[in-house]
Amino acid sequence: MTNGIMRRDFMNGVAMTIVGTYGLERAGATPSAATDGATPAYPPAQSGLRGSHVGSFEAAHRLRDGVPFDLTGAVINEHYDLVVVGGGISGLASAYFYQQRRPNARILILDTNDDFGGHAKRNEFRVDGKILIGYGGTQSIDSPKRKWDRVARDLLKDLGIDVKRFNVDFDQEFYPRWALQHAVFFKKEVFGSDRLVRRPFGAWGEFDENPTDESSLRHYLDQMPISDRARAQLFEMYWSDRDVLAGHTAAQRREILEHTSYSDFLRRYWNADDDVVKFLQTRTHELWATGIDAVPASETMSYPGLKAQRAALAGQGDDEEEPYIYHFPDGNASIARLLVRKMIPSIAPGHTMDDIVLAPFDYSTLDRPGQAVRIRLNSTAVDVRNVARGVEIAYVNGSSVFRVAARDCILACYHAMIPYIAPETSEIQRTALHANVRAPLVYTNVIVRNWQPWRKLGVAYIENPGGTFAAYLDFPVSIGGYRFSADPSQPICIHLVHTPTAANQGLTMREQYRAGRAWLYATSFDDLEREIRDELGRMLGPAGFHFDRDVTAITVNRWPHGYSYTPTPLYDDPAHQAEISKQARQRLGRIAIANSDSGWDAYTHVAIDQAHRAVRELIV
Repeated sequence: MTNGIMRRDFMNGVAMTIVGTYGLERAGATPSAATDGATPAYPPAQSGLRGSHVGSFEAAHRLRDGVPFDLTGAVINEHYDLVVVGGGISGLASAYFYQQRRPNARILILDTNDDFGGHAKRNEFRVDGKILIGYGGTQSIDSPKRKWDRVARDLLKDLGIDVKRFNVDFDQEFYPRWALQHAVFFKKEVFGSDRLVRRPFGAWGEFDENPTDESSLRHYLDQMPISDRARAQLFEMYWSDRDVLAGHTAAQRREILEHTSYSDFLRRYWNADDDVVKFLQTRTHELWATGIDAVPASETMSYPGLKAQRAALAGQGDDEEEPYIYHFPDGNASIARLLVRKMIPSIAPGHTMDDIVLAPFDYSTLDRPGQAVRIRLNSTAVDVRNVARGVEIAYVNGSSVFRVAARDCILACYHAMIPYIAPETSEIQRTALHANVRAPLVYTNVIVRNWQPWRKLGVAYIENPGGTFAAYLDFPVSIGGYRFSADPSQPICIHLVHTPTAANQGLTMREQYRAGRAWLYATSFDDLEREIRDELGRMLGPAGFHFDRDVTAITVNRWPHGYSYTPTPLYDDPAHQAEISKQARQRLGRIAIANSDSGWDAYTHVAIDQAHRAVRELIV
């Protein structure tokens, strides 16, 4: 590096690897802040390699590889009413719901990371005296009216979150005010030349609103470095009402769309040119974490080539769309922070959704003796089993193994981890748990001194179908004392998203997720930084961007186990899926199972609902 870009915990992470992999000791004491598994003073301010950081997964991988831990010397000297394994939103909500039902309960939450919140990760930066906050995972409160049930909405209410506030806090006029649009970067290695093409129609954050002006559409397509045949096909897919499934009934259309990938649909029914497929290949990445070759056409109904199918099936399962504005500056990390402050009031001042954004959190209060709820970070559960009087839990912290006892236990960790730590799971349940193969993700925050290049280009979102990272400006949210960077001369957070896949190799969604995870674990921060430097330079360089001058910090939130697996008819029989969903979350004595994996969908309200269900199973 040439400009001192912050990446402190990348180096700290290397040290953690050396300590965390060898020479584990048995212990009977409670881990202290002085252990080699200690949490940084303020984890959100750490930059470099975050997310599933070095030191957070080695113990789990040791179990996966068949190397157990020796628990014989670890003495139990702590007893709780509830131990929760996993400090993400589902784990925190589990503790909260349990405390509601048993106000005097003593609760311990164990989490393998050096911060709470799981994928609801907060990244915090200071540039020229200004605080910038970014999200490193769970992004928004998605469709609260349509998707969130009473349990999840009531939790938001308990936490003081009024989603109507975002109608004001999210500056919905920001993009039109600055004439910022969606754009596509065509990368030379795939399309023959580097070219950024700004889309002149639709809303900034939507991939494909139906263009209403033929000349604008033609101008947009004419700028693309694709074949004439592909250009003509895309025009027809966008503009015409051609029905490639004419003569089919509604049921037949659904059957085709649900059991045909979008890529195959384009090739089979539109005879799509290769350039058409390459242009659209990554269109499904942000929602499904895989390309159009592994997503059914039924899940891409707003995309080119499906206009007639939308019309033919209109009203069949359609829901009213809600604006995508329900967003804290740190994403849903604010929900996690509100939950923690609710259960451990001494951690931070305040009591509202406004003050949570800038509230100073004192991490030294998370695990203090005597308080009703304790959160113990850097602690990986390695054995959870029922005993005569409840549950015993063994976990690794730093270089030592510890054991605690509890009346009840909730596993709010990844489903795939449960077979390795809960020996009482049956073979049927293990198989069901392993079927939830999480999608790998990379959420990167790049802090720049200004966003003048974006203003000059007139873009807020840059799709990158031939490359690695899609890039977009931070959401325009100002809440409490926090103010969005509303002027192009101000520093801002640029969000980059990458979903590693193994596209067009005939692999299923699960197989692609496994391949992407292997790639991600083998890829270093330096490798990712080089790619970020290269692609941002090529996207924004023509508008005056210079990486060494403009970039002040990079935080890469690496999630090898990201989105929970969401079944689709393309690969999953609905009846079989319903059965394995029940099998996977089946209670084991006094051990209940939560996490969004239990709902087989990667949304915050699902994580909350599954926490509520798990608590109900333990407390009738």
